[in-house]
Amino acid sequence: MRLRWLSFIIILLPWTTLSAQSLFEEATANKDKEKLYELNGYIRGTLFAGNVPNISETEIKSGYGEASLKLKVRKMNFGDGFAEIRYRTGCEFGESISELDLREAYVNAYIGPFDFRIGHQIVAWGRADGTNPTDNITPKNMIARSPNEDDRRNANFLIRSYFNLHPLRLEAIWVPFFKSSVIPTNLLDFPSDVTFIEMDYPEARLENSAFAVRLNLELPSFDGSLSYFKGYNPFPIIDFSISGENGMNVSPVAYRMQVLGADFSTTAGPLGLRGEIAYRKPYQNDMISDYIPNRELHYVIGLDKAFSMDFNIILQYVGKYVFDYVDLEMPSSPGNWVLYMFDLKNRMVASQQYEISHSLSMRAEWRLFHEALKFEVLGMVNITSEESLLRPKLTYDIADALNFTLGAELYSGPDDTLFGTIDSHLGAVFTELKISF
Repeated sequence: MRLRWLSFIIILLPWTTLSAQSLFEEATANKDKEKLYELNGYIRGTLFAGNVPNISETEIKSGYGEASLKLKVRKMNFGDGFAEIRYRTGCEFGESISELDLREAYVNAYIGPFDFRIGHQIVAWGRADGTNPTDNITPKNMIARSPNEDDRRNANFLIRSYFNLHPLRLEAIWVPFFKSSVIPTNLLDFPSDVTFIEMDYPEARLENSAFAVRLNLELPSFDGSLSYFKGYNPFPIIDFSISGENGMNVSPVAYRMQVLGADFSTTAGPLGLRGEIAYRKPYQNDMISDYIPNRELHYVIGLDKAFSMDFNIILQYVGKYVFDYVDLEMPSSPGNWVLYMFDLKNRMVASQQYEISHSLSMRAEWRLFHEALKFEVLGMVNITSEESLLRPKLTYDIADALNFTLGAELYSGPDDTLFGTIDSHLGAVFTELKISF
């Protein structure tokens, strides 16, 4: 614990020096002179509480304090850099946590029509709201406890480049190392004799790296892109092996895939229109696992409308078609029960329990009292599987950069669905007090 605090202090010292230097330079230089250094961040306390699984009692799901520091450095028009470090301590899932996390750290270089970014970074592709079929570059933590949805995104080391030829922009990404998303494996109600083991990552070889390209069209009233990804899917599947006579080892397993996608958004007319589609083709490899997902077509179409400066709403339809789909039937022999169970869990995680599925989502936002009070609500209903998610959130600006948040994250669904399985584990009400600087 002392070593982690010492590491945190050592990292802070040069940042504090840079900030002091920046303040001195700004005080003595011309007011119009560009800031070379900028240091900001936040401090927050967050609490999640919900029901104990299978018991009508309340428990603290997560409670922590977190400090974040963000450093921006700029060298005229030649380049800039960004880094964010977070330290969090508290309790989560019944265990003490104390984490020092370098969320992002990268450098940009601007050379004529080319832009280059190298480092630890988050990439978010797609123009739909919340559900993005083309977003396959960097991993996510699907069990992250935060009022901010973007905190589910994790970074990975990669090289990102742009060729700017307005209104076209060509983007290319190389991901040399695989990094897995965090999925709720240990919340999926496996038998008591199951042992969870860590993922065996693909080796850091050139043939195991991933690459992606995207061609963007950026116009005043229309944005769109075509994209292609080839590499390991950041979302793994679940595999198992026999341990001893009766036990089993369960671990995430990575698999390769190709994704061809497109998206667009437009603000022409009184309504905004957005859409996104992706054809996903996994490499079927029985040497890795029998549970690699099938090919699928995932698509989103949505409308957004701002009724005033204080109220706007986004409505979306989300669909999926699974190729070569075969119904999953209950086994007639007890010896096939394990295979059936793992097939069911993987279909739940990959959202491939049905050949065709239909969902609706809605996001609304109200700003009241001169934007001092903001109410947001996100709702999603899978018509096919009968799963649903409701996420209301109320944020009040107590003072400038001092915010109080109160909200909830509620899942529901039948027992053989993902939301129905994790509802009592992840469903919670939350509150947060946050100050930024």
